[in-house]
Amino acid sequence: MKFKILITTLLFSLAFATPVVAYTRWQLRILKRTKECFFCNLSNINLSDSNKYQKMNVTGSVLQNADFSGTNLEEANFTNTDLTGAKFESANLQEANLQGSILKSTNFWGANLQEANLRGADLTEAIFWNADLRGADLRDTDISNASFIDAKLNGAILPDGSIYQYR
Repeated sequence: MKFKILITTLLFSLAFATPVVAYTRWQLRILKRTKECFFCNLSNINLSDSNKYQKMNVTGSVLQNADFSGTNLEEANFTNTDLTGAKFESANLQEANLQGSILKSTNFWGANLQEANLRGADLTEAIFWNADLRGADLRDTDISNASFIDAKLNGAILPDGSIYQYR
């Protein structure tokens, strides 16, 4: 009788257990091997301080709270990706495509976003302190409560379509 109660309790506990990691091992393996993972859930992934992800393509994926700090993501494709709360501190996102992505509360402190495509992205409460956004396309973005302290914006296309010219 005690054994049945123990088994029932164990099965009940497992049924309602929540995973700590949001992504699966095969999705991570695919990304590491091919630098592609379309419509994957890679939330909470840590790919910081890496030079392996240039031209990575994660179109349509969910990467909430991912850490890309110090990573070289030059020409990476994050089109229509949910990057809410992600960290891109000192990351290289030169010529990256972030068009239509959700970047709420994302940290781009010191990141290189030269010539990046952020068109139509949600940048609500994003941090761009000391970031390099020269030549970036910010048309149709939501920059509500975003912070651009000491950001380089010369030549960037602003949300209203005008070009930022610092004199």
